[in-house]
Amino acid sequence: MNIGDITFTSIETITAFDLTTGNYKFTLDELQNASINQTQDKSDITGKQGRKLSSLKRNKAVTVSGANGLISGGLLEMQTGCSFETKPTEVLWTDYLQVSGGKAETKFKAVGTTGAEIRSLFIRKKDGTQGTALTQGAAVGKGIFTYSPDTKELAFDADITDGTEIVVHYNRRIVADTLVNRSDKYSEKCMLYIDAFGEIKCGDTFRIQIFIPKADFSGEFGIEFGENQSVHNFEAEALSGACGTAGEFFTYTVYGANTDDYGNIIEDGGKTTNDEGVGE
Repeated sequence: MNIGDITFTSIETITAFDLTTGNYKFTLDELQNASINQTQDKSDITGKQGRKLSSLKRNKAVTVSGANGLISGGLLEMQTGCSFETKPTEVLWTDYLQVSGGKAETKFKAVGTTGAEIRSLFIRKKDGTQGTALTQGAAVGKGIFTYSPDTKELAFDADITDGTEIVVHYNRRIVADTLVNRSDKYSEKCMLYIDAFGEIKCGDTFRIQIFIPKADFSGEFGIEFGENQSVHNFEAEALSGACGTAGEFFTYTVYGANTDDYGNIIEDGGKTTNDEGVGE
């Protein structure tokens, strides 16, 4: 099999492994797009009257970039140099409540400094905007409410009539997967395998795998929010000098979609067949 021209029909996955241990890191399997770009510097060698005699080529560089249709936790770890941990943490929570009998109840237990567990509480106007802000205190009074974390109960002065809508902000303590992006940690390196499908002119399908033994991920990335779909962008630079692959930026491999394992291949006088006698 000698493949020359081929068309990429789909990008399947990008899989990352630890550069030192070889352990699996993550897989990007909802790729919207991906690209590999190579640059190379060239300096002309000139003679009399500026005639070009030859050229000096150097400083090859290869980058891989793309966009994943899902936010990847593994990719975030690679880009930030930090790791997810499952641990107790605090999150801000917002309740939209109605006062009844001079009281209301938060959906969850608010945590914080004793006597100041509620971050903010204000009366909600009919148009949904913020009205009068109330203050947490030790006793109910004009403009002052109390809060009991054990019962989650809010109590108000008689001026706050039944049916009054309030907005309450407070911290909850939960167990969650948390990544802290630290200022003293930086993006990391890994091995990358890029898998795709392709076709030759006659329509036969082949698999393409591009192996990058040492990819240095950029710490610059964007995550889109808003009306558009969330997209996780990435870029990595191929580095030369990975263990056992000195001087290699990437390996480009094309093989049949149903290619046999090497142990099943029989070579006979330059003709290659599998062990069932079918030519490759």
